[in-house]
Parts: sequence; structure tokens; C-alpha cells
Amino acid sequence: MRWKPRRWSIRKRNTVDLALHAYVSWRQECRAVRTAYLAWRHARAAEAAVAFDAYEAALDREERAAEVYAELMSRVGHLAEMGLARQLANLPSVLGA
Repeated sequence: MRWKPRRWSIRKRNTVDLALHAYVSWRQECRAVRTAYLAWRHARAAEAAVAFDAYEAALDREERAAEVYAELMSRVGHLAEMGLARQLANLPSVLGA
């Protein structure tokens, strides 16, 4: 199936928007990891286990957010490559001109 230019543009824009939102989510999780780490680092002995559990959970969330972002960036890269291939295919041939 061939993509119509408008549908192609909408799909590309939606994927880029998703990637941007995924980046923001990943950065928020990075900050949450730092906050949880500092809380664990400064926790009293009685609170250390709970603080470590929170830190570990924050790391897991950050890892998942990074995976989502990486997957979407892979799609964005693929769309960019396909867009470039489409543009190159539409260039007039200069050989023999």
C-alpha cells in the first residue's frame, strides 16, 4: 500500500509527537531517580530499606521510560530514512542530462 502524502505527514507528525512526549516522560523519571537516590542517601537507618525500595522502583520506571523513548526514536529514524528515500526517488535524473 502506498502512503498518500497527507497520511504520511500525519503519521510522521504523530510519531514525532509521541517521541517528544516519551522524552519528557523519560527526563521526569530521571529526576525522580535522582530525588529517590538522594532520599535514600540521606535516610536514617530505620528508613533506609523503604528509601532503597523507592529508589529501586524509580530506577525501574526510568528504565521502562527509556525503552519506550528508544523504541519511538527508532521509529522516527525509520520515518526520516523513508522520507529521504522518497525524496531521492523523486529527484530528476542528472545522468546523461
